[in-house]
Amino acid sequence: MSDGVETFFRDCPGETSGVESLVQNFIDRQKDSSGQLLRPIVCVTSGGTTVPLERHCVRFIDNFSGGTRGALSAEQFLQAGYAVIFLHRRHSIQPFTKGLPSGQILDFLTDVLEPDAAPLHGVHVTDSASELVSDCVSRAKEAAARGVLLRIPFETLFEYLQCLRVISAGLRPCGRQAAFYLAAAVSDFYIPWSQMVEHKIQSADLGDGLTLKLQKVPKMLGTLRSQWAPEAFLVSFKLETDEGILISKASKSIARYGVHAVVANILEKRKEVVHLVRPAADSEDASTDACNAGSATPGMQVDEILRGSETFIEAPLVLRIVQLHEQYQQGNA
Repeated sequence: MSDGVETFFRDCPGETSGVESLVQNFIDRQKDSSGQLLRPIVCVTSGGTTVPLERHCVRFIDNFSGGTRGALSAEQFLQAGYAVIFLHRRHSIQPFTKGLPSGQILDFLTDVLEPDAAPLHGVHVTDSASELVSDCVSRAKEAAARGVLLRIPFETLFEYLQCLRVISAGLRPCGRQAAFYLAAAVSDFYIPWSQMVEHKIQSADLGDGLTLKLQKVPKMLGTLRSQWAPEAFLVSFKLETDEGILISKASKSIARYGVHAVVANILEKRKEVVHLVRPAADSEDASTDACNAGSATPGMQVDEILRGSETFIEAPLVLRIVQLHEQYQQGNA
C-alpha cells in the first residue's frame, strides 16, 4: 500500500462500525454447504461523496451524482444472477425505485395513493400507479427474500473509502467470482481530518472571504487491484465534458491502475451512449477499434454501447460487463 493511501486511512475518523460483519454474513449467505459460492458477487458503488469542511459538519463540498447509473446497474446485475453489495450515497436513488415519482415524500404519496371512499377512511394505490408500484415492490421483496442484495450507505469521502476497503477485504477470498463496478462519483480533493476545524466555520471571522487548500485524494484503484482484492474483476468509470480526451484518459487508467475495463462517458450523452475501454484481446482488435474510436491508445479496445431500444442504457452496458466477467472467470482474460 502506498504511503499516501496509508496516511489517508490513518488520518480517517472511524466510520465503518459493523460493516465488516454485515459484509461477511452476506457473503456467507451466497455459499453452499461446502463453502462454494453459488453465484458471483459484485460490489456496485453509487452516488457522490461529500467532503466536509468541519468535523461537526455544516458545510461540505459535494459531487454531481444522483445515483441513477449505480441503482439501475445493480438491478441488471441482480437480474443476471449476481449477488450485489450496493455501496450507495444516503438518500440517493435505490434499486427498483427509478420509475416511481420523485420529489418530496408527500408529493410521492399524492401521486400514487388516493383516499378510499367513506366509511373505510383508508388509502389505496391509484389505478395509474398500481402496476408500477406492484412491480417495484415485488422485485424488491424478491431480492430481499433471496438475500442477494446488501445495501451499505455512505455520506462522506471518508466513509466511502473505508467501506470500500472493508468490502474488498471480504471479497478477496472470492477470487475471480468477485467484481467491482465503481460507478460512484468520488471526490478528487479533500481536507484531511487532522487539518479540519472542529466546529462550524464562522463567517464573521473571515473578513473578505474563505480560502480553502484542498489535498488530492490518494488513488485507491491501483491499491484495490493489486492488494485489496487482486483477483477480482474491476470496472471503473470516467466522466468527462471534453470528448477529445475521453478515450485517452480512460486508456491511461487501465495502463496506470490495471483495471480490467473503464466505462467512459460524456456528461451530456451519458444516458444514450457510453464507451467501454479495455485491453485488446489481440493486435487485430486493437488496431480496428483504435481506428474506429479515433483517439484510442494503442493496445486498447473500445466498444461503443448504445441505449438503442432499451429503456435505460444500463441494460446493454451491464450485459456486456457480465459477458466480460464470465470470460475472466474462465481464465480467458
